[in-house]
Amino acid sequence: MRKVLKWAGITLGSLVVIAVLAVLGLSFRGKSKAAAGSEPPVGTLTIPTDSATVVRGMHVARAIAPCSACHGEKLEGKPFGTPAVLVAMAAPNLTRGRGGIGAAYAPQDWDRAIRHGVAKDGRRLVIMPSEAYSHMSDADFSALVAYLTSIPPVDSTLPPRRIGLMGGTLIGLGAFPLSADVIDHGAVGAETTTPEAPTKEYGSYLVTLATCKECHGVSLAGKKPGNGPPPGPSLIAHANTWTVESFRKTMRTGTTPEGRALDANQMPWPYYANLTDVELDAVWAYIRSIPITKPTTD
Repeated sequence: MRKVLKWAGITLGSLVVIAVLAVLGLSFRGKSKAAAGSEPPVGTLTIPTDSATVVRGMHVARAIAPCSACHGEKLEGKPFGTPAVLVAMAAPNLTRGRGGIGAAYAPQDWDRAIRHGVAKDGRRLVIMPSEAYSHMSDADFSALVAYLTSIPPVDSTLPPRRIGLMGGTLIGLGAFPLSADVIDHGAVGAETTTPEAPTKEYGSYLVTLATCKECHGVSLAGKKPGNGPPPGPSLIAHANTWTVESFRKTMRTGTTPEGRALDANQMPWPYYANLTDVELDAVWAYIRSIPITKPTTD
């Protein structure tokens, strides 16, 4: 009996050692993958500096693809509240102030980071939703860069990114895919500027840039819990019960027609409240055009 227990202990210990080595190997692989140099194809864009373009860029940054939700109200950068075992990092300071990247980034560098998910130094970005932003038209991207290069400098130095053991393991397993690895880099910039109108086509464009599908699923039918952002409820479930007016009111007040208050920490409605009536009507037209399906795990 003692021999049986002895060999059982040895076997169990060996399995534990193998499991630990496997986790360490996957974590190393994930960290190396995130740090690997990458040079996606980037076209040459001339960034306008006229006031109308800057205003459009501010709207893109403050309402459509709300940069300030992660980077701070002055785009000065701020830490993410993620467990250190996953990734300890901060959304960088985007301004030209001390500790910011604004002074060092040329238009091509902004393009790599925003639409390709790759930092100027070649690192693959971990939380930046570039998979959605890769669909941004050249016109809106140029306007966004025009705005980013016009904002006042803010001095804010933040700690460098550190990917933890489990974060590296998830990346190594492919359970947490990086945007740079799933983007069709050759198609970036091919998106034509959709006319600004209350149409489902313009709504689809806005929904993509606003990263609605990250939480609500690719068909906006809701998302089950899993890796990534908090799962959001079905949006299309309300298509036959809400009106466009009630949808607008929900997005502007953070309260649904049923009286439920939206959690601004999970659903950043205060930013989307800045969308115009035409934009909200377009989003609603897109939601109404989607067949009702069950929640997904994508």
